[in-house]
Amino acid sequence: MCRQEIHVLAVKLSKKVPGSLQYLCYYNRACSQVEKGLTNDVHQNHKAMAKEWSETQLPPNMQQQYVHGNYSNRLELTDFSKLA
Repeated sequence: MCRQEIHVLAVKLSKKVPGSLQYLCYYNRACSQVEKGLTNDVHQNHKAMAKEWSETQLPPNMQQQYVHGNYSNRLELTDFSKLA
């Protein structure tokens, strides 16, 4: 929800380009600072959304995109002759 704000703060704190090691080292600190600045209502809203996302399954088309993007390279390594 605050991704852009966290990104801007991480760049400001690290004084480096996004994706660099220094940027990544400061990203968690930026997350913490942004979280501390949230109002109680926003914080509760984020907690409720996180709970909903944890309990709800992704729609089938999104599951398919995830599997294709993360496991398609592993299919090439599978020896199907041993499975039969």
